Amino acid sequence: MPKQLFPKLVFLTIFIASSLQLTAQLKEKKFYYGFTAGATFSTLSEVQTTIIRPIFPVDTYETKNVPSTGVTTGMFVYYKFPKSKFAIQPQINFASQGGIFHYEDVEDLMYDIHFNYNYLNLSPLIKFYTVHGLFLTGGPQIGIIINRSALNYSSNQPELGPDLQIQQSLREVLKGNHNTSIIIGGGYDAPFGLSINAHWVYGLSDAVETLANGFYFIENKNVSNSFHITLGYHIPFYK
Repeated sequence: MPKQLFPKLVFLTIFIASSLQLTAQLKEKKFYYGFTAGATFSTLSEVQTTIIRPIFPVDTYETKNVPSTGVTTGMFVYYKFPKSKFAIQPQINFASQGGIFHYEDVEDLMYDIHFNYNYLNLSPLIKFYTVHGLFLTGGPQIGIIINRSALNYSSNQPELGPDLQIQQSLREVLKGNHNTSIIIGGGYDAPFGLSINAHWVYGLSDAVETLANGFYFIENKNVSNSFHITLGYHIPFYK
């Protein structure tokens, strides 16, 4: 996520939470279901060492891992234990998550590889309430990839090789993987059901599989990390 954007998102989350009444909480011993929607900001690590051979002098090129933005939406079930600060919230959501690899060199070649993976994520989260509706949350996440070949390539010199042809070749070699992560975050649950959430999703597994190829790409551990900010709403199962 861009450094200048992160403080703004954190400030917005704190401002909204502080502007709401902190006088009550969601009811104990009551089951809720709900829905969430929001934005994702994600990066993919170690793309450079996967696709660039070490024989090339590092002073002849420059690379960047640029965050990509996406969306997330899902649903959850919620239950708060009686006389406790703990609640459980298993959830399932769709999330777009990947990253952008930017390359430029001394020959004035520039290109971008966009990894535009979509996941169906399963997350059994635990919430710990601190003051009124403010909470910390965490838990594991299993991401089932939906589109393994979601990769786009664009360059400033297509005459060296048609972008669409290179893109198709990359799609046949670099395949998205199922993703295992750990979620750490926090937020605020308003007594009338609104929820504000900020999640850091730390990847644990290799998010990209490198198949046998003639490009001299190597299999490497490419970790997917992301930040999610969402709004949700709790609805009681029974009135």
